[in-house]
Amino acid sequence: MNEKSSQRILAVLIGIGLLFIVLLPLVVGRRGRDDDAPFPKSHPRPIRDYVPGRSHRLEKLPPELELVKAFAKPKHAPVMGEWLQAHPEQGQTLADFEQERPAGGWHEGRVLYLVAVGVLTPAQEQLVERTRALLSDWYQLEVKVLPPLSEEIVPPESRRDRQNAYGTQWQTEPILDALLMKRPDDAAGLMAITATDLYPGPEWNFVFGEARYGARVGVMSIARHGDLMTEPTLVLNRTLTTAAHELGHMMGLQHCVAYECAMNGANSQEESDQAPNEPCPSCLAKLKLRLGLNPLARAVAVERSYADAGLPLGDLPAQLDVWRDAGVVH
Repeated sequence: MNEKSSQRILAVLIGIGLLFIVLLPLVVGRRGRDDDAPFPKSHPRPIRDYVPGRSHRLEKLPPELELVKAFAKPKHAPVMGEWLQAHPEQGQTLADFEQERPAGGWHEGRVLYLVAVGVLTPAQEQLVERTRALLSDWYQLEVKVLPPLSEEIVPPESRRDRQNAYGTQWQTEPILDALLMKRPDDAAGLMAITATDLYPGPEWNFVFGEARYGARVGVMSIARHGDLMTEPTLVLNRTLTTAAHELGHMMGLQHCVAYECAMNGANSQEESDQAPNEPCPSCLAKLKLRLGLNPLARAVAVERSYADAGLPLGDLPAQLDVWRDAGVVH
């Protein structure tokens, strides 16, 4: 092989590699989009050297959360196709979160709202009601369900058929725009829930959910959560985790890169299922700051509601034992 042939082959291989890098982010799962500010900056180092959240885990948290930090599992280094492999985010420390507090303070709304878009079956309506009750314990806030919105809020040009098992997809933008007009004044967040698959833009394959941080609105789909008739507990756990994740974005939380956490980004249902249904200590510290919730009182309520629903308890019982042994009260 002569020198020119070698150079030509090398150029082709480099071109293929660059094309792969460009196309990989188009496979998307759960995310939160901030329409009023840029995305978090990408990690400056090459992906092969990217170890997510190492410095974040050194940050001091409120004393009661320091007590249970040892239970949190560090976020694993991303592998091919996972969210952080495609989007090597820097993440958000508790200090970052506090510095990002709006100049006029956080919105004082104390009610979360859920609203269906389009027609849901009776079983899906019951799923929304069960999710509502679980979210109330998760965020320690009142959660209400509003009358459903017609699917006509999604115009024909914002619909497409992917010719797959999920059928028609709706673009998220017109739904989010409509929610802005429906959001109650006392809303800490307004979440739309639909059984139709979603996509945020023509270059994306799908999205589990999407939220606008400052606007306190979001939308999620249960289309990829499984068969509600044959695996209702799994579907409930996935729906709760997605809803809690998107509502977290409405509270100002970015994707968590420090620990395995409900606020992790995900590119697939498989990756999403790897995340726990609970916030890590760092993200819980942000919710404590944002909402004034008591972590122990929250854990007691969540453990009870998870047990009643048959959902995974994770490390909640062990955390409660630590807090009780340390004399932490609520």
